[in-house]
Amino acid sequence: GRKLVAELDQEIAAMQEKHAEAFKELEETQAQLELDRTFLANLKKKCAESDAEFAQRVKDRTTEIAAVEDTIAILNSDTSFDNFDKTVNVAFLQTDAELSASQKERLGRAAATLERAAGLTGAPGLSLIATHARLDAFTK
Repeated sequence: GRKLVAELDQEIAAMQEKHAEAFKELEETQAQLELDRTFLANLKKKCAESDAEFAQRVKDRTTEIAAVEDTIAILNSDTSFDNFDKTVNVAFLQTDAELSASQKERLGRAAATLERAAGLTGAPGLSLIATHARLDAFTK
């Protein structure tokens, strides 16, 4: 009988140890579950805020696009072109120029200096600039 009692005591002790370990594991799991639930709640809150911000940005961009489209439509309308033609004086556009004698002389000296420098350095760019200065862009 004593052997049986000793075996039962050992089994009871082993069961109590298993129970204690399982209980400790249960407590740790419950604590982790609470942390996970808190994290999930915070994550849902952040996602909701991000969704709201994104929706507002989309709404703002849509409004801006519509405003730009309206502006383009106004600027491309016949009324705008007519108004532009009436208000912008084309007489301000420079079509040619008359150089004074002193300006022509200075331009000639500058072109000659550039040609000499091009000859000394062998730089084709200087020669091109000198030729352009001689031809004068506004002469016909």
